[in-house]
Amino acid sequence: MVSVRRESFYQDSFGGISELYPEFEESSARVLINLIYTYDVVSTWGQKFLCEYGLAKSSFNILMILRHGPPEGMLLHDLGELLLMSRANVTGLMDHLEAMGMVKRVVDASDRRARFARITRKGETLLDEVAPLHFGRIAEKLRNISAEEREALVHLLKKLRTEILAADEMKLAADKLETAGTAPEL
Repeated sequence: MVSVRRESFYQDSFGGISELYPEFEESSARVLINLIYTYDVVSTWGQKFLCEYGLAKSSFNILMILRHGPPEGMLLHDLGELLLMSRANVTGLMDHLEAMGMVKRVVDASDRRARFARITRKGETLLDEVAPLHFGRIAEKLRNISAEEREALVHLLKKLRTEILAADEMKLAADKLETAGTAPEL
């Protein structure tokens, strides 16, 4: 089985890495590898189900955002900022969903350059069919993890995410200062 082979490879391959890379810290590497591997497993599992309905994870995400967002719809830029997946191809995702009749683009009456995305009745109907099944499947997979464990996991994931985002923001700020010529010489 591929998953057993993959898991055992990473569990068994940590020996000697710290000799090659002094910065290597095994428990940190285990956390990251397990996070990435778990994301891949969950993502693949969810995608297989959504494919049965002609949806990708990102398409489902867009429909959920539009269904539960402002009634007038959302600007594509704003929609892209809320996506949980890559925002690289919001236009392509919208093209696909529009071709399926799930969403429509509407020109803003006050700014003809701006386009709002809105979910259609067909998109709402599909979502009303898929979402309960999808969320039921998620609840079923998490049934052996207690409410306290779930909250602890959410807390730890937020903590990691906050740390990474803060480091990225600090790097961006430092890069801006350096570009502006105001960075101090070290």
